[in-house]
Amino acid sequence: MTAEFGPPSVLFGGNNPLYGKTLGYLSEDQQQPAVVFHLWNGSEPGAEPWPPEHAQPLLLAVRFDGGSFRGSLTFTPEGKRRRPTVGDPCLPQ
Repeated sequence: MTAEFGPPSVLFGGNNPLYGKTLGYLSEDQQQPAVVFHLWNGSEPGAEPWPPEHAQPLLLAVRFDGGSFRGSLTFTPEGKRRRPTVGDPCLPQ
């Protein structure tokens, strides 16, 4: 991600590629919305939690727009595949 876009304006999480993070990019033009990339690197449910299964975090979703969170969040195919469903024990009750 950073190879294409450079260092993020805002980083939520660390620089270690073994952990998920969120990268936010802001434009100098304040009229332009932020672009936020949500990255994940974890284990499948029931798998050993360490080490993560991927050398680099996977892109699960992108947020682009100033609208509502739900309306501006787009899941990647990988994000849709990993998205919990109703009744999933990974979702908070």
